[in-house]
Amino acid sequence: MFIESGGEIAVEIYYKQSANGTVHIKADSVEIPEKDKDVWKKASFTLKPLTWKQHNDIQRAATVNRGPGMGSDLDWVLYKERKLVTVLKSWDAKDASDKPIPVNQENIFRLCPQIAEALLNEFDKATVLGEEERGN
Repeated sequence: MFIESGGEIAVEIYYKQSANGTVHIKADSVEIPEKDKDVWKKASFTLKPLTWKQHNDIQRAATVNRGPGMGSDLDWVLYKERKLVTVLKSWDAKDASDKPIPVNQENIFRLCPQIAEALLNEFDKATVLGEEERGN
């Protein structure tokens, strides 16, 4: 019922970069053909569930007014940015000299879009009740 301080969501993402710079993502190593396993890299992340306050703060920060009498909309790009910055707590990323890269907004914004989107998708899968869970 309450978000505890130790609650974590572990996510592993497999990725490879093509010669043209395109990054390809797999959420599960089973999807990678055995002959290609040596070209794929694994990245591990830890995400934290959102509290009710964090959820509301993210939505509030991403809400934009359309003008007098026009209401408001949610800026989905800003919403996703705020959500990822709030939930992403650790990763195993290292720089060229093998030093850990800190998890902060600047470095999160440097992630390739495919990895950021994959993290948000995995977070949503882990935190949204499925049909079976809703039935219980």
